[in-house]
Amino acid sequence: MEPAEITDRVRGLVVELVADVLGVRPEKVQPSSRLMDDLGAESLDYLDIVFQLEDRFQVKITRGELEHAARGDLTDEEFAPGGVVSERGLVRLRELLPEAGDRLRPGLRASAILSLFTVETFVKIVARKLAAAAS
Repeated sequence: MEPAEITDRVRGLVVELVADVLGVRPEKVQPSSRLMDDLGAESLDYLDIVFQLEDRFQVKITRGELEHAARGDLTDEEFAPGGVVSERGLVRLRELLPEAGDRLRPGLRASAILSLFTVETFVKIVARKLAAAAS
């Protein structure tokens, strides 16, 4: 299966799963939907979504993995000195979360990164894991 086919298949399943976990109608859940701002997710909902994704796709998504994906090879101090994401950190986040668009701007607090996650963010995480497992 081609990477684009994997992503398309994953996208539909992730949309269904997010709708179920958050108790919203599936038609309200779009790939660009922000989990917190658009769909009303809370921190605990993220844990439930990750657990459900792991179960459905037989992958492992650790918190450290999510943090590392956001930070890349930057140290904590390089990424967010004093809790505010640096310019280098913003560049990294723009690579990881292009769907966050103009919300990735100077002054972004590291504690707010979770609020930037969209349905598509989880689609990309799962699709990468499935592609890596298939190779």
